[in-house]
Amino acid sequence: MVAMILTAALAIPAAAQTQVPLKGAFQGNDTVTPPTLTQSITGIGTLVGQFSSTTVLTLTASGGTGSAHWIAANGDSIDTTVVGSPEHVPMSPCQVVGAQPEDSYAKVTEIHTITGGTGRFAGVQGSFTLTLYHDVVPRSDGTHGTCGSYSGTITPPGVAH
Repeated sequence: MVAMILTAALAIPAAAQTQVPLKGAFQGNDTVTPPTLTQSITGIGTLVGQFSSTTVLTLTASGGTGSAHWIAANGDSIDTTVVGSPEHVPMSPCQVVGAQPEDSYAKVTEIHTITGGTGRFAGVQGSFTLTLYHDVVPRSDGTHGTCGSYSGTITPPGVAH
């Protein structure tokens, strides 16, 4: 009996260390009010299904830092800290809504580290890299179109409960 209890107690931390893929694709827009950039995106991904996310970054000469809040369709959420760095690229591999053929882009690489979550994401740990293509030419409403994808790993949702 003691062996069974000990085995079960040791299995929970081991399961919490197992990582599963977290990846997806999105579209959205950025609103730039220096020194702040606010990203609003929607998309679909593994583990979260359809989602929305808002990221707020404080811009610096080399990129930006901030935080993000990801919300799954059922309301469960993931919170992250973000470190981002941009580079200029001539075109986007995904379709930015409202972009014109002559537009140019900033490819932004963001590293997201999970700091918390709710619902099935309570207690999850992990990180992912988000690659976003930001149209440097603003739309008529002043926002900048974006698109991209993310990929990384997290502990399985629900394991930490």
